[in-house]
Order: sequence, then C-alpha cells, then structure tokens
Amino acid sequence: MSESDVDIVAIKIIELLKKAGRPLTTRQIEEEINKLGLKCPDTPARYLNQLRLKGVIKGELSVGEKSWIWFI
Repeated sequence: MSESDVDIVAIKIIELLKKAGRPLTTRQIEEEINKLGLKCPDTPARYLNQLRLKGVIKGELSVGEKSWIWFI
C-alpha cells in the first residue's frame, strides 16, 4: 500500500468522524471504510491508534460500548 493510499484512508476516517458528529467504535469505522472499498494499511484498531498517537484523531476506551471509540 502506497503512502498516498494511507493518506486517503486517513482522510476518509476524518471525514467519517466529522460527518457522524459523534464518537464511532472501531467496528463502525472499519465497516464504513470497507464499504468504500478501502483497506487500512494495518489492522483497523492498530491503524486508528497510530492516527491517535499522531494527534490526527482522538480515542478512548468506552465502558458503555465495550470498545474503543474514536472522535475528532
């Protein structure tokens, strides 16, 4: 996967989170990205965490959702 493909996935994740207007779970993000025919360059949870560590998105463990949730 090229660097531009990775950038497209990151952009789509950001767009998805902005459009949702609420935190989304890892699974919800993965489903939406797959619908677009895109694949995360790594496992979705790992890729989302990398984006979080870079400060691109925010994430935290949600006890209510029993999953990580992601937001802008």
